[in-house]
Amino acid sequence: MTIKGRLLIVDDEKVALKNLEHVMKKEGYEVIATQSGGNALVHLDRQHFDVVLTDLRMEKVDGMQILQKCREGHPDTEVVLITGYATLESAVEAMKHGAFYYIAKPFRLDEVRKVVAEAMEKIRLRAENRSLREQVESFQGKVRIITQDADMQALLDMARQIAPTDCNVLVTGESGTGKELFAQYLHHHSRRADGPFLAVNCGAFNEELLGNELFGH
Repeated sequence: MTIKGRLLIVDDEKVALKNLEHVMKKEGYEVIATQSGGNALVHLDRQHFDVVLTDLRMEKVDGMQILQKCREGHPDTEVVLITGYATLESAVEAMKHGAFYYIAKPFRLDEVRKVVAEAMEKIRLRAENRSLREQVESFQGKVRIITQDADMQALLDMARQIAPTDCNVLVTGESGTGKELFAQYLHHHSRRADGPFLAVNCGAFNEELLGNELFGH
């Protein structure tokens, strides 16, 4: 049987935990189940899960702390919160912090199956979208500089270190040496990579026109 995905199930109620573990394994998921929120954090440190099903109210480490851990360290993991103390406020709080869904106890197993399947579909679509975006970017001339020259490789390493910072970078060199390409490479590895890259031929403007073009009238 093909594994549909990896699940972490956390619930301090032993019967509820065993029921969820049994049903999800039967559905074809690889499952790790624990009654302890603390153990859940350890598992999250050690491995990746597609979906986390967790009780909201537990001693020491609760569902909101597990949700926060996922958002900080595993942003692609979808978290479903389950609680026997469902309120509108707690539901809104959970969704605001990035929970995929909020299920009230007593839950129906069919509902849990459906929610987990929808979470897995969201993960699949996100991965597919990321792959398509990377393919589109490669066709749109996103910068790849391929070189065997040690000096050039060192320069590219330096560019990748500088690019995420907010410092200004001045690239100098003879005409035709690839300054604009190198600037595009910096932009591609910066935090502004999703924004436009605008190349301006300063030599085509006099001082007044250049000032207007760059900074407005």
